[in-house]
Amino acid sequence: MRVGIVRTTPWSVGGGFQYEMLLLEALSAVAKRGQDEILYLTDPDASLYNMVATGAVTYAGLPMRPITEPRYAQPSTAAFLKEVPAPLRADMSVIQLDRDRARRLRRMGVDWLFQLSQHPFAFETHMPFVMPIHDLQHRIQPEFPEVSLYGQTEFREYMYRNACRFATLVLVDSEQGKADVLRFYGDLIDEDRIRILPFFPPPRHAVIPDDEDPRRVAAELQLPSRFFFYPAQFWRHKNHHLIIEALRLIKERTGEAIPLVLSGSYADRVRAENFVDVVKTAQRSGVADQVSYVGWVPDGKLPALYRLAAGLVMPTFFGPTNLPTLEAWHYGCPVITSDVPGVREQTGDAALLIDPRSPEQLAEAMELVWRDPALAAVLVQRGRARLATYDWDDFVARVASIVDEASARLRDGRAPRYPEAGL
Repeated sequence: MRVGIVRTTPWSVGGGFQYEMLLLEALSAVAKRGQDEILYLTDPDASLYNMVATGAVTYAGLPMRPITEPRYAQPSTAAFLKEVPAPLRADMSVIQLDRDRARRLRRMGVDWLFQLSQHPFAFETHMPFVMPIHDLQHRIQPEFPEVSLYGQTEFREYMYRNACRFATLVLVDSEQGKADVLRFYGDLIDEDRIRILPFFPPPRHAVIPDDEDPRRVAAELQLPSRFFFYPAQFWRHKNHHLIIEALRLIKERTGEAIPLVLSGSYADRVRAENFVDVVKTAQRSGVADQVSYVGWVPDGKLPALYRLAAGLVMPTFFGPTNLPTLEAWHYGCPVITSDVPGVREQTGDAALLIDPRSPEQLAEAMELVWRDPALAAVLVQRGRARLATYDWDDFVARVASIVDEASARLRDGRAPRYPEAGL
């Protein structure tokens, strides 16, 4: 069969882009050994910069390499606060059929789509497809504006309900992810069409930087000599406020001003509002001088930041799994993160887990890692042991089995069918 791969996540998003690139690399390996013909489908104007930066892109067999680092100029918050979010179309219960793309795909002889991220593309072209569902937080924690305001609830319902109705297979990253899909959409899908594909550590090819690279990055970004690090876009669920409150508690209790370095972007109104609020909270709490914001950081600088950090502090409300934990383990950085559903499945005993609503618990965990090098070393050792359980060949084999099964289901007539659309 002819399988089309579809990417939809821009490189500036971070974790979502990394997930797509890992799947793309795995599918490249599958294409060399499998029976199906696999094509990478892209619009002519799609940004390929970070794909080139990964070293995976060639032109007529020639390796392509960037001669500059990617850059993202973060606009002021005022630019986003003036935004008026675009209204959704009136009826999100009806599939918006993209007839032009649907016909193009059929003319190309594509039998089904392997969609690398959550997006309506496949069902809006009435193509059979495989698609991941990373989380269903609009159902689990709708209080967060990024999953509910400005039509997000309606859009996510449109996307996930149709994915569960029509996908040949749905991919989740954990047992918790599978349970969530069945809990909320069990009327549309059963476990026969759900497959677990755990996240694979993003920095598979990355080497541990030597001492010179962290020194260079520290000087360039004007970093403190020691700090906690949090790489996250400024969604409210990322819970930056809890770290600010923990810093305040530590300072009040011990007099110690522990530095924090934040990276990430705020590329829409919801994130810009939260960024402004985080800054104001730091000022009110008397810890603003402890917080450094370095903006969006290219992948090439992230290893140095992890190596310099006393620990990753990630009190997110969302799971089931998160990529920065895997990155931190790879670069020898102790991890503090949230005890939310699914996270224990990922971390085991290789992280300090805290209640994301408790600044006291976070403050205690940060003090332990900051002051106890033996504990930090144990967490690093356990993290690397967890990483050692991930095997690239096994991951590729899992992806290959998903491709094989999807093709077999289509050949045998076991995939869901769309209503007749006259294509």
